[in-house]
Amino acid sequence: MAVEFKHLYEKGESTCSIARKFGCGDNAVNKHLRDLGVKLRTRREAVKLGIKNCRIKLPRRFPRRILPTSSKLTTEKAYALGVLAGDGSIDYSPKRKRYTVSLNVIDEEFADEFGRCLHLTYGITPKKKRLVQKHAGRKDIYLTRLNSKAACEDLLGYGSFKEREWNVPQAVKVATLDVKGSYLRGFFDSEGCVDMTHRLIYGSSSNLVGLQSLSTLLADFGIKTKIWRGTRSFNLAISERQFVELFTKHVGFTIRRKDKRLKQIPASYKPWLTPSDKVLELEPEMRRLRSLGLTYKKIAENLNLGAMTVWYHLNPRTSSET
Repeated sequence: MAVEFKHLYEKGESTCSIARKFGCGDNAVNKHLRDLGVKLRTRREAVKLGIKNCRIKLPRRFPRRILPTSSKLTTEKAYALGVLAGDGSIDYSPKRKRYTVSLNVIDEEFADEFGRCLHLTYGITPKKKRLVQKHAGRKDIYLTRLNSKAACEDLLGYGSFKEREWNVPQAVKVATLDVKGSYLRGFFDSEGCVDMTHRLIYGSSSNLVGLQSLSTLLADFGIKTKIWRGTRSFNLAISERQFVELFTKHVGFTIRRKDKRLKQIPASYKPWLTPSDKVLELEPEMRRLRSLGLTYKKIAENLNLGAMTVWYHLNPRTSSET
C-alpha cells in the first residue's frame, strides 16, 4: 500500500485524494510517504499543482464596481486629491494589472481619514494594515490601500500626481470653499508643518508651479502666503495671526499632533498688535540694527515686534507674495 501511495503522489495526486481512495486519514498517508523517503510538497507547491491539475478552481474575478455618484467632486474626494498631491500615490499599470490607490504614514488618524474619504467616494472599503517596526525608536506605519481600476481612472482624470507635475485640479479651483478647504487639508496633512518658533505654517514641495496654484487657492480664503526656495525644495508659508486663524478656521489638520501645534500659535501672540503704519516707521531702525549684526529675533525684542514681521520687512525680494 505504501508503494502505491508513493506512485500516486509522484504522479501529482494530493495526500487528501490518496487518503479518500484508500479510506484512511491524511496523517497515515504522510507517515508512509516519509518512511519511504519521499519529500513532501510545500503548501505553495501543492496549491500550484492543484490549480494545474484542475483540482482547485479559482473564483472568477469581476471588476470592482464603484458608486454611480463617484464622478461628483465632493469634499471627501477633494481631500483624497489633496493627499495624492503629497504623500498618497496611485499605481496604475494595465500591463501588470495593478490598480491601487495607497497611503503609507505614521499617523493612524491620517490613514483612517484617507480611507474614509475613499470609501464614501467610491463605495469600496480600503484595506488597512499596520506595519510594526522592529527597530527601536521607529514608529509603526499604517498602510491604507484601495484596489480598483475604475477608482484609479476616475482620480487620474483630474490630472497627474507625479511630484513635479501635480497641480490643483481645475474642478477644485472653481469649486465651493468647503471643497477647496478639504483639498488644502489633504495636502497640508501630507506635506504641511507647524513651526512654533517662527509661528508659521508651511508646506514643502519640489513643484513650484503646484505650490503657486495652492497659494492662489489659499487667497480665495483671504490668506496671504509667501514662497521661497529651500535647500531641497520650495516652501509655501503662512504667517501673521490673522492668516493663521483663517487657515485654522477653513483648512486645519486631520493629524492630531499638527492640529495641537496649530492651535497654540494664536495663543502665543501678544494681546495687542503694532499698527502697520507704525511698523513702516520702524523699518529704517530695523535696517540699522540689522547692519549692526543683530538677529531678527533680537531686533523684534528691541522694537516690540514679531520676529516674522521684522523678517518680512527686511527681506521683501527673497520671496514672492500672493
